[in-house]
Amino acid sequence: MKKVLFILYIFLFFIPFVNAEECSVSEKTKFMSDAIKVNVSYEFKTDESGRNYFAITIYNLSPNVLVSFYNQDNKYESVSGIDGSLTYTFNDYDIDNSREYSFKIAIVGSGGCITNITVINLTKPKKNYYYENIPECKFQKMKDFYYCKEWINNDFHVDDYVIRRSIQEEFNKTTTSVSDEEVVSDNLVTFLQLYIKYRIYLLIGLGIGIIIDIVYIYLSYKRIKEGEF
Repeated sequence: MKKVLFILYIFLFFIPFVNAEECSVSEKTKFMSDAIKVNVSYEFKTDESGRNYFAITIYNLSPNVLVSFYNQDNKYESVSGIDGSLTYTFNDYDIDNSREYSFKIAIVGSGGCITNITVINLTKPKKNYYYENIPECKFQKMKDFYYCKEWINNDFHVDDYVIRRSIQEEFNKTTTSVSDEEVVSDNLVTFLQLYIKYRIYLLIGLGIGIIIDIVYIYLSYKRIKEGEF
């Protein structure tokens, strides 16, 4: 059975569109649960040479499920779990352009039947030019502002000067509208930082103060006792 499936996968790899026999209802039911478990996601990474890229991974592969797609080089690929693999990963080094990937999920049954189940679309984002080049966008308070997001799926269809003005206006607005809670929070953080830095000196000073108080109390008590006799 595995040999038959393997030959079929090789065939499908070189011929993207094949008019194969539709799988029976029983086989669709049998392998449907495997097909719907397939998932795709991306992760931003940096390789050993310092180059940034997106690792795009297909999860939950199984022997009777075929995933077909065009990879980062626009080459058609078909992968499955026929060799026991549960995942498949390819890398896209183009972080300056977004791209829509489509993964066609199909069931492959006995006798070479094949039934398309669904398509998973994944948009690989691109680096936002304004996040990279406008200093105000690097502030934490600006991270959720529309034009300052680090990654975007599509270009902004607005003039450059409008975007820059919007960023500056939003930055000025958030700068002049700091809430009382934020001020209190910042003061508390500053206090804790100072305490951690100088706590040893505070503890030493507190210890010396306690010793002085004890000596003072003892001497005062002694003078009182001596005055009584």
